[in-house]
Amino acid sequence: MSTNDITEGESLDVSCTLPIDYRGGDCRLFRKHSDVPFKVMTATEYVCVFHLSSKVLLGQHPVGSMISIRCDYRLQEYTSVSSDSKNVIVWGTRPSPSLSISRRFVSHPESIEVICSPPAAFSKCIFYKGQYEFTQGSCSRNITGKELAIWEKPSLLLPLNITCTYDPDIHRYIRSEHSNHLTVFVVDASRVASLVDCKVSVSDDQLEALRGSSWATVGANGGNVTIQVTNSSLSLGQTCN
Repeated sequence: MSTNDITEGESLDVSCTLPIDYRGGDCRLFRKHSDVPFKVMTATEYVCVFHLSSKVLLGQHPVGSMISIRCDYRLQEYTSVSSDSKNVIVWGTRPSPSLSISRRFVSHPESIEVICSPPAAFSKCIFYKGQYEFTQGSCSRNITGKELAIWEKPSLLLPLNITCTYDPDIHRYIRSEHSNHLTVFVVDASRVASLVDCKVSVSDDQLEALRGSSWATVGANGGNVTIQVTNSSLSLGQTCN
């Protein structure tokens, strides 16, 4: 029997595989330790596939619950042993928070402040690079460029798309929608030994926020790295030289 976690409003398929060809009987699906099935279907193949909405799966349980389900098979007077149990989490969602950062450019040893602001006070926030979580805890954090760049491909100028979510209820499986997206540029000054001027172009909405800004750091052997944001033809995917 296979299952997956889902979000409120979504559906999932639950497969119950018969040990032998007993087609014609009933596949039965149960919650937790209940002896009353909440879904029954006639077996026409070796595998019974239940298509369940989050509402049907939850029954009387609230959104944000973990539901343990199992199945068995009944044919006339014969009832099989129950399958193993699987847990399914039906995640709930809440309004998205707002993300802000102290600045857009940071070198490896320096840090920036990232602030995730939920619509109400909560103690735990989760921060993401793209779709992957990289840190959680306090909703206001100081993060170094080195921490931001970990597991990323080394680059003189590394753009990272940052978002955040929050956990509004520690007793249930509830998470917020993702915040607004902000791009942070991590500069690895150790990769240059002489003066480097780097011009980057970004999307229109990002350019509006960054227009005319510049940022500098000291590289290897005392060389300066200067980052200037313009509307030049150089894209973020190109190497500055």
